Amino acid sequence: MRLVTWNCCRGAHARKAPLLDPLAPDIAVLQECARPTDESETCLWFGDNPRQGIAVQAAAPYRLHRLPPRRGVPKYVVPVAVSGPLDFTVLAVWSKSNQTYNYVEAVVKAVRLYRGLIAASPTVLMGDLNSNTIWDASHKDDWSHSALVRHLADLGLVSAYHAFHGEAQGRETRPTYYFHWREEHPFHIDYCFIPEAWRKDVCRVEIGGFEEWRQHSDHRPLLVEVRQP
Repeated sequence: MRLVTWNCCRGAHARKAPLLDPLAPDIAVLQECARPTDESETCLWFGDNPRQGIAVQAAAPYRLHRLPPRRGVPKYVVPVAVSGPLDFTVLAVWSKSNQTYNYVEAVVKAVRLYRGLIAASPTVLMGDLNSNTIWDASHKDDWSHSALVRHLADLGLVSAYHAFHGEAQGRETRPTYYFHWREEHPFHIDYCFIPEAWRKDVCRVEIGGFEEWRQHSDHRPLLVEVRQP
């Protein structure tokens, strides 16, 4: 099973989503894409601005189902039920500013509210978190990126990238984002957290290259491949 998250930096869904086809994702989360022409059990979209929201896609035989959001969850951390060869929950993330809980604080708040959901089903949290431990000092201790990692660990979730590559949070050697689209300003702010039980089955974790994706977005897709039993 292949999981992919990518902030496509705006644009029509019909134009941006097919760019992921070479990665053959089974489940994909696209941030900042426009509302698709049609929604179905293989394509859901969430947002207030039709030109810029978050899409969750599935390839057959996987299917998607909207789950009811919890009151008070910041935008955007959206729950989706995935059914198919493997049943699990996806929390699709596009962490934003200019709200009561900004960036990583919004994700921390959402994880607290969705603790029961995460505990009840295998859960994948993936998306553009706009966060990293290098900015921990900008947040109160229990609302930082490191706090989020601890909260998720307590719920049995681990970052697939860090587990697979053996790198520490904040010391990533493969960036997912280039500030102002410039190669000399790289950051790692996109993540895929998976159940700890899946960790041994992760066989591939890759991030798109700078040149390959530079004309499409300031972010790079993150691919996580998990062997299925």
